[in-house]
Amino acid sequence: MRAVVYTRQSFDRTGEGAAVARQLEDCLRLAELRGWTIVEQHSDNDISAAGKKKRPGFEAVLSAIAEDRATVVIAWALDRLSRNRADELRLVELCERKAATIALVRGTDLDMSTPAGILVADVMGATARHEIKQKSDRQRRAQQQAAEQGKPAGGRRAFGYGSDGVTVNEAEARHVREAFADVMHGASLKGIARRWNDAQALTTAGNLWTHGTVRGVLKNPRYAGLRTYRGEVVGPAVWPALIDEDTFEAVRAILSVPERRTTLTTARKYLLPGLALCWKCGSDCATGHTRHGKRVYVCRANKCISRKADDVDALVEAVIVERLSRPDAGDLLATDNRDELRELQGKAAGIRQRLDDLATGLEEGVLTLAAVRKSSERLRNELRRVEVEMAATVHTDALGPLVDAQDVAAAWSALDVQQRRGAVDALMRVTLLKPETGRRDFDPASVRIDWRAP
Repeated sequence: MRAVVYTRQSFDRTGEGAAVARQLEDCLRLAELRGWTIVEQHSDNDISAAGKKKRPGFEAVLSAIAEDRATVVIAWALDRLSRNRADELRLVELCERKAATIALVRGTDLDMSTPAGILVADVMGATARHEIKQKSDRQRRAQQQAAEQGKPAGGRRAFGYGSDGVTVNEAEARHVREAFADVMHGASLKGIARRWNDAQALTTAGNLWTHGTVRGVLKNPRYAGLRTYRGEVVGPAVWPALIDEDTFEAVRAILSVPERRTTLTTARKYLLPGLALCWKCGSDCATGHTRHGKRVYVCRANKCISRKADDVDALVEAVIVERLSRPDAGDLLATDNRDELRELQGKAAGIRQRLDDLATGLEEGVLTLAAVRKSSERLRNELRRVEVEMAATVHTDALGPLVDAQDVAAAWSALDVQQRRGAVDALMRVTLLKPETGRRDFDPASVRIDWRAP
């Protein structure tokens, strides 16, 4: 008889396939004892049979039976072949149609051409699925208990921590702390990702950072020393926090604002688009280019004015650096708004709790789906308004990194474009005036800067 051998292991910690090799050895020995000829060998290493992921080796086994290349399937045990009802039915029905045999090292031969063989296969499959569900329930309860005790969840280590999930990796933790502070000072996620990549501080999977993966770090409660379970905070964690809860909530509010964009638009690639104003009509200016490729600021509404952008940018930057280098630069900072921020955080937490209560009421049958939808829409709109207020409150400290710097020029150079724009907007109103007729060189007097009140 012609036989096809199938081996599988759900999780291979080392990638060496040792368990699969042992299964193959036992299967080959069984074929030798029975006098069967091995025509094909297929394996799915590090692939579970319980999920929806396709198993190439299993599909190849089915093809071998369907195309009459083999009449026997040899496996170490039935649960190596299948752990879900759909695949089991495909295998059983195909073997029944082709009068094929399933031979198990840890089991018996199942002659699928007979009713008894089909019955035994059904019973063994149901038993295996029952054991899997019991194991899954035990694992779920253990994970829940670990979460309630604040213990790490396991899996790949988190950026900023060691492999035990508790010990702080100071080199990475410094990047995390700086990123939270940078977002509160107006930095973009792309800028943070670029700095981490430039510093060779790659993800724990060894990949480059993107704005999406940086966002995942900054919205993860673990960095505030909080343990989550199924996406919800369940209490304090056993590992040290890298930032305080107020900072975490503030940054989460900033990143939750619908208007925030992580992809830089044309305006956000440069310093003054949308900020500089036209002297004649009061419209904001956009970025444009001359036919020779020179970047200019152009009146967005009526094209009243066109000025060389690099000259204007250089002037504005020089003025800001000079102003913030003065001893009284601290007077420009906004007053402490921590109490206002905490009040808004309390409002947001209350709204989220009410949303949770609605979900619980729906599960328990106390509330109807229509009532929950209506109330949740209103609450989500209210939550968005509160988060917008929180983000605005946090961003009032856009000048902090500059005012506190020993070398303002160096600190300015280290900021990304979004942070520089935030500083310009916080400090001044820039108006582009009409230059003198016939003058070809740049005239600093053609840029009017009006300082905003602190």
